[in-house]
Amino acid sequence: MNWITPLTLASGDRTHTRAVHMALVRDLYRRSRVPVLMQLAFIAIFYLVLRRQVAAQGALWFLFPGLVVVGLYRAVLALRGDHLEAVMRRPNPRFILFSAGACGFGLLLGGIILLVVGHLDVGQFLLLTLCVVGLASLGCVTMAGSPWCYGASLLPTLGSLVVVGFIHPPFGMGHLFSVAMLIYIFALLGAAFEVHHVLFRTVLLTQRLEDLALRDPLTGLRNRRYLDEFMQEETPRVLRRWLLNEGEVLNRRSISLILVDLDFFKHVNDEHGHAAGDAVLLQVSRLLKEIVRKPDLVLRWGGEEFLILALDSDRSAPPLIAVRVHEQMAKHPFLLPGGQTIRQTCSVGYAIFPFLPERPEGLGWEQVFRLADESLYGAKDKGRNRLQGILPGAGDPDAIIAALQAPEPDFPKALQAGFIQIG
Repeated sequence: MNWITPLTLASGDRTHTRAVHMALVRDLYRRSRVPVLMQLAFIAIFYLVLRRQVAAQGALWFLFPGLVVVGLYRAVLALRGDHLEAVMRRPNPRFILFSAGACGFGLLLGGIILLVVGHLDVGQFLLLTLCVVGLASLGCVTMAGSPWCYGASLLPTLGSLVVVGFIHPPFGMGHLFSVAMLIYIFALLGAAFEVHHVLFRTVLLTQRLEDLALRDPLTGLRNRRYLDEFMQEETPRVLRRWLLNEGEVLNRRSISLILVDLDFFKHVNDEHGHAAGDAVLLQVSRLLKEIVRKPDLVLRWGGEEFLILALDSDRSAPPLIAVRVHEQMAKHPFLLPGGQTIRQTCSVGYAIFPFLPERPEGLGWEQVFRLADESLYGAKDKGRNRLQGILPGAGDPDAIIAALQAPEPDFPKALQAGFIQIG
């Protein structure tokens, strides 16, 4: 259990924890947009009804402006919160502020109710009660993203009506009014938890389906669709750090892209069957995950081709990783279903993002991936079972970028001009 949701994820679903939390918080923001605007309208009506009491009681001069400020603050977070969370990539900071705003709104409103209730006539009290109860009921659905956040807003507000029932029993009801309010509070909390349970399960199911779509069914590795989504988030972070000019160029954190292609893999399928081919692919995926560091990613790019993303690596890392992969693959015995073992070599191509230290934003990750792909084809054209990389050469950065950004780059010409070099 945590402060966003009272529900826990099963061990097999814990990889979705951040995604589920993000989805719940964004849903909370989206659903809260109309209610927070309604609360601002309610504050205006409340003030017009109680303007005489406000003039007579000094404390209300502070509580009402505070209520307006907190209401506006919550409205801004509700309207912009999902965008801000997407930038932050984690739900914690602004959700805490949003929950604190909900609690502050409830406390301020509850304090105002306690101060003015003794000065209200029957009609005003009925209007106040209906508005408060209506907003609390609406919040049961709109704030289901987090029952804790809902409770922080609900309990101070309706709790003040419970206190009112003991101090100033309305309509001669005695303590019956307070008992009715307490029952209503528990009913709303129970309904909120039920709504949250349905929402939580829906979000979790969505994450499971998305995860299946982003994984290779044979090896369980991420697929190329995942790469697009991951790099859209990761590359801006890397570029921000580069543009801050932190540390020496060689040691600045980069992303190494290493493509691995199994040599003559078709022969494995033809000679030993597709079950043997699948067994080799499974063992290759496990071997690659053992070779790389824990934060790095291994993806199945398609067929017998794999992609390694070495995250936060320095600029000397790609050839070192490529050598390690090439050597480990060559000496690893691959076990086939019938008990036979075979050897399997590979060709490796690599490049690094950002490509140009002088202009880190000059080439996107797609262009750098194309360089890694071209280097892999170069290794295969030279007879396979070898590795090759493309590194930046000398020359004007603008000219290098123009040459490599072309829809169909002329790599031999770029190599001849010195724009790139073979690593």
